[in-house]
Amino acid sequence: MKKIFFLSILVTLICGCNNDEMEIKGTTINLIEHDDPNVFAISVILYDQGDYLIKTPLDTFLMGYPFMLYGYDDMKTKAINDSQTKDILNVSDYIKYKNDSIYTLAYYLENGSCLVRENKSHKIIRKIQVETYMEGEPMASTGGRRFYINNELFLVTVELISK
Repeated sequence: MKKIFFLSILVTLICGCNNDEMEIKGTTINLIEHDDPNVFAISVILYDQGDYLIKTPLDTFLMGYPFMLYGYDDMKTKAINDSQTKDILNVSDYIKYKNDSIYTLAYYLENGSCLVRENKSHKIIRKIQVETYMEGEPMASTGGRRFYINNELFLVTVELISK
């Protein structure tokens, strides 16, 4: 009887302590699913470090962030000119401030207008999760977005700080 009792407690502990899957309270975003050479004839690398390569087609890039911001007309012209001689452009060449690359990446991830590929397996990621967050007290808080790839935190943006 003691063995059965001990075994049932052990099974309960093992099953109850399984925290492999964390609950993400956010939105699932569908990404570009195919690395079509016609679509990506000229592409912009948004991120290529560690586990992932993230890119978007040039036409999509020219219509989105950061070119929506005031003062980016010269960078847009530079991207168009560079696309005449290069097939692959890097986002860092078309931003004015270092942090703009984070928000540019977040923009294309949240809109699903990019392709995400795992570098090791070359597998294309079809979906990501995005959740907004707000932390802190009412008069001293921080808020932004968290991006998850394969249920792992990939990117955090901070869009609100109140003190």
